[in-house]
Amino acid sequence: MFEPFREVPAYPLVFPIFWGAVVVFMLVMARHLRVFAAARPSNPFANVPARVGGLVQYALIQTRMFKDWRAGLMHAGIFWGFVLLTIGTANVVTGGVIETVLSAPFDGFLWAAVSAMQNVVAVVVLASIAWALFRRLVTRPARLTFNRDALLILAMIGGVVGTELLAEAFEFARHGDQPGAFVAAALAAPLRSILDSSALELAFGGLWWAHILLVAAFLVYLPFSKHLHIATAFPNIYFRKLAPRGELPAADLEDETATFGLKTLQDLGWKDLLDGFTCTECGRCQQACPAWQTGKPLNPKTFIMGIRDMSVEAEHGLNLIPNSPIVRETYGLDDGLSATALARPIVDEAIPYEAVWDCVTCGACVEACPVLIEHVDKIVGLRRNLVLEESRFPQELTAAFRGMEGVGNPWGQPPSGRTDWTKGLPFEVPTVASLAAAGSAALDGLEVLYWVGCAAAFDERNKKVARAFATCLDAAGIRFAILGQEESCTGDPARRMGNEYIWQILAGGNIETLNRYAMGERTIVTACPHCFNTIANEYGQLGGRFRVVHHSVFLEGLLADGRLRVGDGAGVNGGAPITVHDSCYLARYNGIVAAPREVLGAVGGVELREMEASGRQTFCCGAGGGRMWMEETRGTRINAERTRQALETGASTVATSCPFCVVMMRDGLADAAANGVAGAGEVAARDIAEILAESLAPSQPSGRRLPVLQ
Repeated sequence: MFEPFREVPAYPLVFPIFWGAVVVFMLVMARHLRVFAAARPSNPFANVPARVGGLVQYALIQTRMFKDWRAGLMHAGIFWGFVLLTIGTANVVTGGVIETVLSAPFDGFLWAAVSAMQNVVAVVVLASIAWALFRRLVTRPARLTFNRDALLILAMIGGVVGTELLAEAFEFARHGDQPGAFVAAALAAPLRSILDSSALELAFGGLWWAHILLVAAFLVYLPFSKHLHIATAFPNIYFRKLAPRGELPAADLEDETATFGLKTLQDLGWKDLLDGFTCTECGRCQQACPAWQTGKPLNPKTFIMGIRDMSVEAEHGLNLIPNSPIVRETYGLDDGLSATALARPIVDEAIPYEAVWDCVTCGACVEACPVLIEHVDKIVGLRRNLVLEESRFPQELTAAFRGMEGVGNPWGQPPSGRTDWTKGLPFEVPTVASLAAAGSAALDGLEVLYWVGCAAAFDERNKKVARAFATCLDAAGIRFAILGQEESCTGDPARRMGNEYIWQILAGGNIETLNRYAMGERTIVTACPHCFNTIANEYGQLGGRFRVVHHSVFLEGLLADGRLRVGDGAGVNGGAPITVHDSCYLARYNGIVAAPREVLGAVGGVELREMEASGRQTFCCGAGGGRMWMEETRGTRINAERTRQALETGASTVATSCPFCVVMMRDGLADAAANGVAGAGEVAARDIAEILAESLAPSQPSGRRLPVLQ
């Protein structure tokens, strides 16, 4: 019986030790799940193929880990090595069943191959563990959490693997080599000449049982450790958010029994709690966060860790084995979760109040997280509760809220001013209402609705962008119109500030207007990534289905189709270098990275110089999440840091595709020049539509002569 382990002293004890540890592990996990059951339900079960594909991409291949290739290699060595070595552990705790099955065919070749693989993997894991310890104890990257838990976990994994390999080496030295395990055989050779048989036997038995006891201890400790992500990462990735990144969770404001937003653990969904238990404390979100990088109190890593800590505290007092209802009733035992712990507010417990408002909702934390934790949705949920239930928000937002609710824009300007930017243009910019009044034929000929947005309508700097884009549309012969006074703020700032009430009012009104003119049958083009994201990804929650195109993509298409032609000159600024600042809501949220560069690439003589943080890894301008209407009173201004990065490229123009980014980069450059930063005064922030309009040929394929912009 148990022939593969005949040399192991007291081998049958492995069953109660290991399987007892498994039972403890499952009981502790079940206790975690009792907290999950107290949270709100989540419904992330749709679209199984996409979820399975995500498991392959993010859990098995671990693509996000390799954004830092050094850490990626190290983690892959530990993860895959640990997974593959479980074959040997599984063989031990099942009485040698796996070895018996694999040894039967091909005269034992399969098991020999497995043994060889495990020997190689053991060396890889030990080398990776040494590398990990060196990083934590010597180089100590700032993003890593330095604590005893991480060191203990690394030590335990190293101990599990090291004792297994050494036990095999001493076994071979005492009882003879076995096929395949060449590393253990090499280690066994000198041991035979150094130690006698009794010492070899004693060392083998001690190491073998040390391995089993470490495996059991690891199982018991794992549910209490941050390394629990070994068990939770796969389900967390599988149940990840599949809705568009830029779509915030819907809120039912008509439900009088519901809590608006997130206040306590019970307001979170169980997937939110799973996020907490899956956090690896790697600090990638912290490193990516522009607020944290510029000295703000917001730290997305400690926020998620705080949710986990609150969940664990809510378990205090729970028995590992729940009492039956009869026992509870008979003895008057309270076997429930702590109502006090469940009712504790998340704000000021897991995250400081100030940090909630430091978030620019740029999504860099979510993009960086290797286990796909959602930070932004939770922070906006906290804002919703603070705004709608507690009226607790920065005072600067009052004017923006009042403006959006009263006159449909956060600038507080009268709707009559929405068409002021068209004055002086050498061509007419019709409104949809005027086309409708002229008859159905005029409206039927409309190709594009240009959604101007509040910034381009009311901000003097962005009026130039609207004029440039309209010039490109006219030059291409596009039949377009605007809503004019009927256009209202999409509600993006209100929603990201937490004022879901105003967002629903604005969004509902816009949807009604667009449907009245049958705009669901036409293309809506906007130069604002925030408007683009909200109409495309969020209006569907209120029944609004529209085809929305960002102006960078639309301009790229006009150039590719030959409807726009650039001139033969040296290009903008005489061919001086340009750097591209990617908007978070364009690149990271909606994956539009190439289009702005294609537009600039069509302009003759342009030299593009990329910033280090570009594309989906772009660095925020600091205006998202309603921060456009809030002052930065802590740390360095985010736009100042982004300006520094832009100036490092030596470019003379910072090209953007977002009205907020134009303003923030303009202000950042002006501040840098005022502070004496060399060359900052000669650098301009410009939208790609301005650069293209300036570079168009005097005559266009449509037959139009290019007007001169004032």
